[in-house]
Amino acid sequence: MSSKLSISQMAEIHNISRQTLIYYDKIGLFQPDSKDTNGYRYYSVRQIPFLREICFLKSIGVPLDEIKQNIKGRDVTSALTLLTFHEKKINEKIDELLSIRRSIKNRLLVYQNVDQSKEELYRPVIEQLPERKVVFVPFDSEVDRPTLHLTMMRAWRLLHEHGITPSGRFGTLIKHEMMTGDTPFSQAGVFIEIPDQTAKVSETITLPSGSYACMYKYGMPYDLSYARHLLEWIAEHKFEVTGPIIDVCLLDATFYASEHNADLCQLQIHIH
Repeated sequence: MSSKLSISQMAEIHNISRQTLIYYDKIGLFQPDSKDTNGYRYYSVRQIPFLREICFLKSIGVPLDEIKQNIKGRDVTSALTLLTFHEKKINEKIDELLSIRRSIKNRLLVYQNVDQSKEELYRPVIEQLPERKVVFVPFDSEVDRPTLHLTMMRAWRLLHEHGITPSGRFGTLIKHEMMTGDTPFSQAGVFIEIPDQTAKVSETITLPSGSYACMYKYGMPYDLSYARHLLEWIAEHKFEVTGPIIDVCLLDATFYASEHNADLCQLQIHIH
C-alpha cells in the first residue's frame, strides 16, 4: 500500500463519507497531509490512528469541538479526563431513560385493565390493594370540573419540583366521615401516586394496604351518588370503613366518547 491515501480511500477504511472528511478539514479537526495543484486531498498512513480515534470519540457522543480540543496535544491525562466526563454524562442519560421507562410502565398499568373494568361497571367487589404513597393537595374552593383540573396541576407541579414525572394513578380523596354533613368536600382534595415510594416529597400521605371495597363507574368525583351507593353496600355487608373515599381516575377527558362525558374511575374504600 502507498504511504499516501486519497480522500476516498481514507474515508472507505474508516467507514465514513468523503463529505465528512471535507468537513473535518474545513473546521480544522482533521486535515490532509497534503493537497496537489488541483486541490485533491491526500492523507498519510501515519494519520490513520488520529482519524480512528476521532471516529471512536464521535461514536460515543463526544462533540466535535471537544474532540478537536482533545486530539491536539493529547496525553493520557487529557484522554482520561475527557472519557470520565462523558461517562458521567452517559450515566446521567441512562438514569433519565430509566426514569422515562418507569413512567411509561406506570401509565401502562393505568390503562391495561380498562376493558375489564368496563365489564364490571357499578358492581361492588372486594380487592386487595398494596400500600401507596401519594402527594395530596386539598381543594381551596367549591369542587367542580375547573377546580379539579387546577388543583390537580398544583399536585403535578409539586411532583415536578421534586424531579418526579407524574405518571401514576391520580384522583380525589374524600373523608368518609364528612359524607353525612353539609360539607362533604371539607378536607377533600386531589392525589397523585408517587412512582418511587422512597422519594422524599412534602404533602404526602400513605394509603394503607389491605381490603378495599371497589367499584368502577363513569362519573365525576363531585357526583357523590356513586360513593354513597358503595358506602351503603359496605354497611349492608357489615364491613367497617377505615379510610377515605378514593376516586381513582382511569380514563380522563382526553378519552371522552360520544356516549360518555365523564371520567372512567374506580372508587376504593378501605374496610375491615
